[in-house]
Amino acid sequence: MKSTKISTLALVASLTSVVSFFAVRLLVANGNPLPVSPVNLLITLVAIALVVLALSLPIWNYKNALKKKPAPKRVDPFYAVRVLLLSKASSISGSIFLGWHIGAVTSQLISPVTAGSALIQNGAGVVASLVLISSSVATEHICRLPDDSDSSDQAVST
Repeated sequence: MKSTKISTLALVASLTSVVSFFAVRLLVANGNPLPVSPVNLLITLVAIALVVLALSLPIWNYKNALKKKPAPKRVDPFYAVRVLLLSKASSISGSIFLGWHIGAVTSQLISPVTAGSALIQNGAGVVASLVLISSSVATEHICRLPDDSDSSDQAVST
């Protein structure tokens, strides 16, 4: 499985921010209130980031124990794949949330009248989304298999 590219996450976030910007402008133009991220969403994004990092700890401990002489107990490969897939899904979801919050903040900054608390909450949404993305990318890096030195020697000799 290929690792998630930062450029892919940036593309998803930028496309979502454009859609979000126009959606917020359309909602406000039709008399609806400005969409503001609730506090429980911000707490949930950070909690998911912490859970994803916590799930990668056994894999990280195993990779560190490989450097020592006694062979450590292997991590279940199905567990590692599940953690890897969760981290990939979390990074993509985090980039979608990041795009939404960037579009909402941009729309708020352009509008002539803006509530300060709404801007702070959506700005906190940007930070919470970045925390989720960074923890997911770190977890994906932890779950990456080490390079095989034998395969590179075989490739050179053939």
